[in-house]
Amino acid sequence: MLAAVSLVMPSSLIVEQAGPAIDVTGDASEDTPILTISGASTYPSDTQFYMTTVSAYGTADMGVPGAQALLALFMKDSQTVPVRSLYSAEQSAEQVDEQNAQLMTSSQDSAAVAGLAKAGYTTPMTLSVAGVADDSGARDVLQEGDVLTSITYEGTTTQLTTFADLSTVLADVPGGKQVVIGFTRDGNEREGTVTTSAYEADSTGWVHPGSRLGIYVNSEDLDFPVDISYGVNDIGGPSAGNMFALAIYDKLTEGSLGGDNIIAGTGTVSYSGEIGAIGGIQHKLVGAAEEGATYFLAPAENCAETIGYEPDNMQIFAVRTLDDSIAAAEAIGNGDTSGLITCRQVVGATE
Repeated sequence: MLAAVSLVMPSSLIVEQAGPAIDVTGDASEDTPILTISGASTYPSDTQFYMTTVSAYGTADMGVPGAQALLALFMKDSQTVPVRSLYSAEQSAEQVDEQNAQLMTSSQDSAAVAGLAKAGYTTPMTLSVAGVADDSGARDVLQEGDVLTSITYEGTTTQLTTFADLSTVLADVPGGKQVVIGFTRDGNEREGTVTTSAYEADSTGWVHPGSRLGIYVNSEDLDFPVDISYGVNDIGGPSAGNMFALAIYDKLTEGSLGGDNIIAGTGTVSYSGEIGAIGGIQHKLVGAAEEGATYFLAPAENCAETIGYEPDNMQIFAVRTLDDSIAAAEAIGNGDTSGLITCRQVVGATE
């Protein structure tokens, strides 16, 4: 009797499995495209870009029934994860849903800014300081709420009207060099000298070029040059940014970026086009394969997690930036991927 009760009672486990892979160039419903762009010329494309997802069963409030958790242990493409390794005891299911919805909205904004930029459009915005790291060279110069207006390096001043203005300059500044930051505080214009710091190597040993200020930046008052809307419902999180940005770029440029291929992928994207790591990539590979994708774009930092989970006949390419993703799609469309870096190459695994 006790065994039977334990199988129907909630466990402390979440079950993760492959979620649907969704063609972001297709339709959410009969009358609603997933991606709509107005206010600019758009072009037809034969390339299908698929965002990939993870289906999670159970919530921050309670795990799945014991029977479902037990069954998942015997399913190759399922994974059990302790509830508290994903969510804190203070988080409710409602709060998690709200956070995931906010992350999706933020990722769509980032994808729009990055995709538009690659297509030649600028999105003005206000950059403000959200926080300063304890070890930052800006610790005694900047504080939360300061509005960043300019950066000067070696006598050249760049006005900061987009996040890319800041990141582009810093990409050419070695760590340990000084830059002058122009900013406003309480309506007053100020300047301060900040010593930049070099990036540390990521999990693959790669080091980001240039340097950083050691601050957290808020991007506000985005003034999009075109209108972009999304018909995605009931899916949260930030990991679709890479594929949204690719689809936006493809719609705004002539031709089919990836030929007539199905290209799936994942990864967050920043305003400046940096592709970031995500969770559950092994499940996303399964979802992509189920939709017939034979090419997958993976954040380089997730590459180690793909080894041993590669679907048959699928090539998995590592990307660190939106430029990498665009180049990969172009190579796929041209039928020559020999110059692309695979995830196995990133981690040093044999083919």
